[in-house]
Amino acid sequence: MEYENVMTETDDDLLIVTLRWPERRNALSHRMRVDLLDCVRRAETDAAVRAIVFTGHGEESFSAGANIPELERRTLASEMGPAATLRKDLPTAIERLGKPTVAAVNGYCLGAGLEFAMGCTVRIASDNAVFGQPEITLGQIPGSGGTQRLYRFVGLGWAMQMVLTGQRIDARTAASIGLVTEVRPRVDLLPRAKELARELGSRAPMAFVAGRDAVLRSTETDLLTGIDYERKLYAICMGTEDGREGLKAFAEKRSPEYTGR
Repeated sequence: MEYENVMTETDDDLLIVTLRWPERRNALSHRMRVDLLDCVRRAETDAAVRAIVFTGHGEESFSAGANIPELERRTLASEMGPAATLRKDLPTAIERLGKPTVAAVNGYCLGAGLEFAMGCTVRIASDNAVFGQPEITLGQIPGSGGTQRLYRFVGLGWAMQMVLTGQRIDARTAASIGLVTEVRPRVDLLPRAKELARELGSRAPMAFVAGRDAVLRSTETDLLTGIDYERKLYAICMGTEDGREGLKAFAEKRSPEYTGR
């Protein structure tokens, strides 16, 4: 897959996707979003890809946010149109992808960059990572799911503070409030992201989707409704070939061979 500011490479069963626009600190332009959406949709149907790692080119930025010249051209009318819909859809497409995604966050992860990262299954950070939703400092608010997903990860207090002040937080703070799960030295970030992606990708595909969807549903519903949803997904998993293979492999003390059925 060849794109203008998105680099892709394979590492065995992993797809490594790198945001690459160093002149703009890997800012997310409309073209980049189109390409990223195309990339993940292709990966979803590629049987050779078990998981995806997203990172930013260089050590300075994962993505510093939206492309400012594009912001200056936005209007009330444009924000009710297809370009705005695409911006909203990209993190959701990644979040609902049938395969695991890991955001390896290096350097600045701001605004639209953070909204993008929050769509991933898991986020880990280098020790120089900086996170924030600074839109309020430009007289705006996050527009691609930032206000909604941030609360789900960090709670009401931190979401209010970050969205309404534009405050940036470092990697250690991000880990302490649940925005990322691990902080690694810069040299270890990508190797650890690949290791984590391989672990996630080794799970039974339907069990992965079921477990992820059950956790996501927990943020949207009451406890008893969520438990009932979980029970139904559990029953589905128990009826799959992979569910039987997992139990058989455990009994035989070997690694399971999942087929996605």
